[in-house]
Amino acid sequence: MLPQPLLSSVCILAHMGARTHSSDRNEPSRRKHSPSESTNKEAAYIAWLSKTRTPVVVKMVDDEEVSGWIEYFDRNIIRLTRDQDSNLFIYKERVKYLYEDPAHEQVAGRSRT
Repeated sequence: MLPQPLLSSVCILAHMGARTHSSDRNEPSRRKHSPSESTNKEAAYIAWLSKTRTPVVVKMVDDEEVSGWIEYFDRNIIRLTRDQDSNLFIYKERVKYLYEDPAHEQVAGRSRT
């Protein structure tokens, strides 16, 4: 009889040898791919918010909230224009999330329901 650790490794090696690889078959690879980091929907949504001058609330990673409308954005920053306060350039890495400001009933010529 084989010692227990040796027996386990023999079983594992035998099991591994029994596997067939996709390269051995004449079928295309069926690997599951992980989802991409970005869907590119963020840029389209921010562009729409900017174009329609929709009032937004930006929640920062330190839980501070600022509101205004997005005048400009690029890969790294958002420029938030505010009526009563100074305008802000906010690094996107400092943004936890943003949402349309529910305090404004009229948004870009359309009413909220």
